Amino acid sequence: TQYVVDEMIDFDEVIGEVLDFAAKDKNTLVIITADHETGGMTLNGGDMKTGRVDAKFTTTHHTGVMIPVFAFGPGSEKFSGIYENTAIFTKMLEALKLSVK
Repeated sequence: TQYVVDEMIDFDEVIGEVLDFAAKDKNTLVIITADHETGGMTLNGGDMKTGRVDAKFTTTHHTGVMIPVFAFGPGSEKFSGIYENTAIFTKMLEALKLSVK
């Protein structure tokens, strides 16, 4: 569990820097997602004072959990709603004003 917590802290720090850059640049689209969820991690408790997290995985395989997509910047409105993960490619092309030939 500590490994997952440490990875999330690192991820949070990096995304904070990326979003700061995008907010200042005003011409950068940030897309945050994953291609699948693995493990069905469940938070069972923890301690805010010590930062301890109690968690368990319900499986060692992929799950059917829907994966969120977060977007910030110009074109981010294209990434709202529910859609197949393969649609992200097309949405990225649209945001870049490109097309597949």
